[in-house]
Amino acid sequence: MTGRATQEGRSAPAGLHALMDRYLDGDARAFAALHAALAPRLTAFLVHLVRDTAAAEDLVQATWLKAHLARARFHVQGASPDGAVQAWYFTIARNLAVDHLRAGVRDRRRRDLGDDGGERDRLAEIPSDLPTAEDLEIGEAEAQEITSRVRDALAQLPAGQREIVELHKFQGLSMAEIAARLRIREGAVRVRAHRAYKALARWLTPTLRALLLLLARGGGA
Repeated sequence: MTGRATQEGRSAPAGLHALMDRYLDGDARAFAALHAALAPRLTAFLVHLVRDTAAAEDLVQATWLKAHLARARFHVQGASPDGAVQAWYFTIARNLAVDHLRAGVRDRRRRDLGDDGGERDRLAEIPSDLPTAEDLEIGEAEAQEITSRVRDALAQLPAGQREIVELHKFQGLSMAEIAARLRIREGAVRVRAHRAYKALARWLTPTLRALLLLLARGGGA
């Protein structure tokens, strides 16, 4: 888990491994400090790979979720414990970026919009000397438990808000497409979506909120 993924974020901040140890022991404050140290680096790394700031921000959240679910598999490799922690997160981010770009290529092909060379070039830029997504696979039981908690939170939303979240996140429709399907103004869709996501932000931890993205990408929808 060394190499270009780590280099993209420069040398690892000091103290990451100590924070990781505390986080693995259940220290929420250590997780917050770990997040503060690595989130900006992950965001810059993913923006560079996918060339889309909004998508990169979603992928950062998905990275934290994936890492949290797979945290029992973390172990130090190489001479730098701090570097191993940074490489762990960058590896997961890289794999999610690959999945995201491949999905974009497939969409382009399905819609027959012409040449997909740009997407292929972006995939070629991503370092390949890292573990695959399968190497970081999470436990099915744990994933199902967390998915159930997210579904329970969605069930608490008013029907109109829940429908918009499901169409937006799970079916990938734009706000304009949702408005057309529901035969309401796009502004009304955005208001409902804002209220729904604000409610979910109150009910769910950042890790569980990130699962909405993975569910939308087929990770348990």
